[in-house]
Amino acid sequence: MRRAARIALRAYPPSFRLRYGDELGALVEDMPASARTTVDLFLGAGRAWTRPTFTGEGAPRLRLQASAATTWIAWCAGFLVVPAMTKALLDPPPRGDVGGVRALLGAATGLLIIGWLCALSGAALLVLKVVIPALRERNWRALSPLLPALLLGLAEVAGTMVWLVATGGHAEQLAHPSLPYLSVVVPLLVGGAAFIVALGIGPATTLRRLGASSAQLRVPAMLSVPVALALAVAVASSAVAVVSSVRGTRAVRAAGPLP
Repeated sequence: MRRAARIALRAYPPSFRLRYGDELGALVEDMPASARTTVDLFLGAGRAWTRPTFTGEGAPRLRLQASAATTWIAWCAGFLVVPAMTKALLDPPPRGDVGGVRALLGAATGLLIIGWLCALSGAALLVLKVVIPALRERNWRALSPLLPALLLGLAEVAGTMVWLVATGGHAEQLAHPSLPYLSVVVPLLVGGAAFIVALGIGPATTLRRLGASSAQLRVPAMLSVPVALALAVAVASSAVAVVSSVRGTRAVRAAGPLP
């Protein structure tokens, strides 16, 4: 079996691998190795994540767990879109009227705040009902996926504080893209991306390993609905802001230099 095929098999959801992993692995072993087979495996993994099926006695619990975990991962992956678009479109401010763009990005930011309140409320319930008992029981195997996000978050905070102290609280005055600016910003951006990835995957993995009950998952799963809606509308607002900004920039260029 090719290495890419093994990676594709590991990309399937845990619930799928638990029920069908051995059979699918044996089937792939019997098939001739080809790029088409690997692509089909990755496509199947995507379908398994987006349209999971759960059967048996624990199906309701697994369904709630999947909803909470998938929404959390999507939220962590997508919530940086609005800040990134705000930075790209409004720093520095473009020529022309940007009131509509600011309004759209402001609405998207408000939705992110609502989404964070819902997401953190659901996470807080799981911490109280599931994570703290696991800490008391010293269930380190289940809690270990949280460690990368914790360490990366602390590193990001420390790096930001060092930067602010070194620049006297005026980091924005550094000439960019100068070497001093890039030497600090690039590691912080890379570390921030790694933190977001760990923040999405770590809690989802821990939630699966802890095996929370349906009663413990019910409210967080319900809160995943407004979180998903907030993310979808916020990203859509950012996309509209991009379109509006591009059209405004084209109009200003077509009008020629200001008198």
